[in-house]
This record gives sequence, structure tokens and C-alpha cells, in this order.
Amino acid sequence: MNTVLFVRNISRGQGQSVVRAAAYCGRRRLYDERLGKTFNFTKRPGLGYSELRLPAYVNNPVLHDSGRLWNAVEAHLTRANARLARELIVPLPRGWSLESQILLVRGFLEDEFVARGHAVDWHVHLDQPRNPHVHALVSFPTWDTKGFAPADKNWDRRAWLVSLHAVWRRHCDRQGLTASSDPGRGGGSLHLGGAHALSKRGVITRQGQRLAALRALSTVRRPHKWPAWLRVRLRRRDNVGRKRQRVRERVFRDR
Repeated sequence: MNTVLFVRNISRGQGQSVVRAAAYCGRRRLYDERLGKTFNFTKRPGLGYSELRLPAYVNNPVLHDSGRLWNAVEAHLTRANARLARELIVPLPRGWSLESQILLVRGFLEDEFVARGHAVDWHVHLDQPRNPHVHALVSFPTWDTKGFAPADKNWDRRAWLVSLHAVWRRHCDRQGLTASSDPGRGGGSLHLGGAHALSKRGVITRQGQRLAALRALSTVRRPHKWPAWLRVRLRRRDNVGRKRQRVRERVFRDR
């Protein structure tokens, strides 16, 4: 199974809305109070499961609704370039039941994010049968017993991203999944953009190495081969040309 994670920021400085991201990932209809817009992705197929997890000490029932939660995050972070959340795309093993896939991801998200005060809104996407995966929105701010708490500064460090991949890999190993598993027998895949983004940061991944090899092969010039339909047309044109030449020679001899 491919154990590469894809992580990206949801940032207001890039013109993004975390409410829109939550609506897209959850195939829902949500209203963004800051922008005054409604985002509707209910007609998009492929949603297999949805779950919203908050720390146990967050007793505010309002925050247990996805739309109100992300609107509260938008209202709490007021800077024009505020980072609102991080989106994780997590690969899932093919051939597993949906219940087993849910348990696999839930344990990882609970230990790494919910236990540290983050809210996690995650969804299983099954729109691509050969590429089941999870979109998880992790709130950038955290919560304590009093309400919002300062954001985790470790998120700005490259070491955190590297350690996150290592933790996910160990979590998969404990479940009997390895990076060398046959992808045709229960393995998983991931968006190619994840490996490309990691390679830019200097993180070596198995999928990134495969992409580099494919790029190298694409630069090798191969002998040109005409399409079949064009070869037939050229052959017919040559035959017509030879016939005309024979007619000219016959006319010349008769003279």
C-alpha cells in the first residue's frame, strides 16, 4: 500500500474558504457567513462516510455541526492571511471493507490531532474505485477547556511534516499494511499531486521516485511512427503515383 500523505494549507491569504472546503469534502451545502455565499456540492457523487471529531472537553453543542464549526473558525481568525485549516488526503487500502477503512483512519486522526485539541472533519471518498481515500480537514486553532487556544507552532516546521508521514507509516505497519504491498491485492493509491508536492520539499517517497522515473522516460526520443490511418493514406498515394508514372511511360513509348 502507498503510505504517502498529501498535506496542504487552507489559507485566507490564498483566497480560500474553509467553509467551501468543508462543503466540497463532505458533499454538503454550507453557508459561509464571512463571504455571504452558499456552497453546494450535494450533487457530487462518491461520498462513503463522514465524521466530525472534537476533543472530549468541548461541550459546546454548536461546534458539533460542521457548518457552524468552520464559520466559528473563520470568525475567530481575523487576519487577512490567516491559515484556517490543513487538509490531509489519506490513502485507503483497496479490498478492505468500509468499516475496516474507517477504523484505520479514525485511530490515526484521533491520536495525532483530536487528542491534541484539534477538530477534525473527515470524509471517505469512493468516487474512484481504484483510489479510495480520505479528505480530512484539521482545524488550525486548537481548543482547551476554556475555548479557543493558540495554534500549534510545530505545524510550521518541516520536521513536523516528516514525522507525520513516519507516524502514518508506523500506523499502517501495525495494521499489516506496508509500502511494498501489491497494489492489486488490497493496496492503495493517492493523488499524484501529493508526491509532487513532497518532492519539492525534499521528502523522498516511493511514488515520487516513480514519477521521476516516468519523467526521465518521457524525455527519451523514440523513433517516429506514423498512425495506422496515415500509413494507409500514404501507401495509397504512392500507389496512385506509381500508376500515373507507368501511364506516362507508356504514352511516351507510343509516341
